[in-house]
Amino acid sequence: DMYRDIEMPEPYVGEWAKDPENLPYAISALLSRTNLYTKAQMQDAKRAFYALCTQIDHQIRYLIGTLRLEGLLNNTVIMFTSDHGDMLGNHDMAAKRVFYESSANIPMILMPNKDNPRVPVGHVDDRLVGFADVMPTLLDICGIDVPDTVDGQSMLSDIPRETIYGECGEDDHATRMIRDTRHKLIYYPVGHHFQLFDMDADPNEMNDLARDPAHAQILDRLKCLLETEL
Repeated sequence: DMYRDIEMPEPYVGEWAKDPENLPYAISALLSRTNLYTKAQMQDAKRAFYALCTQIDHQIRYLIGTLRLEGLLNNTVIMFTSDHGDMLGNHDMAAKRVFYESSANIPMILMPNKDNPRVPVGHVDDRLVGFADVMPTLLDICGIDVPDTVDGQSMLSDIPRETIYGECGEDDHATRMIRDTRHKLIYYPVGHHFQLFDMDADPNEMNDLARDPAHAQILDRLKCLLETEL
């Protein structure tokens, strides 16, 4: 009800997504399962999504308030994140399980214990992080050694990671991704299909640069990095 009469932002659709004949198989299969709704239904789904986010905000208020009442807040570390986002109609897609930003770029908010000098209040850091970094970050804040077997690294490290790798799905729906601090490469094994995006110049991933000769060196470099992960 809170968002019922509020106009929702229109979804954005990249040029590559407007060409169904040349979409990778995994995306075509996804669209056949999720592209079943009218524009009005998708906007109602976005209202519901916004309302759920507001509900989470309210519940966090109760959590923090309870910690404060119990005298525990000053000695508590809180990390807020999420397992995935939702395409919400962007690029004509719904739901998740893709490496486009609406699905893959999730919250990562860290509130340290009071007066912790290593995490300044209001500080924003745009380094690449993932779920593997959660545990080493919390251990680091608590002054506990991180096991050598851990793949992730503390988000408070003086040396941020240069790339991050992700994989989703197997068989004909498999998708793989690698990105550095500026460019993202998405790979669909079925059809040997690559997509390349400049995340600084094009944060909504409207233009696929994989076939742009001017970006051939960037494409080759990220392909080599992807091969080391595969």
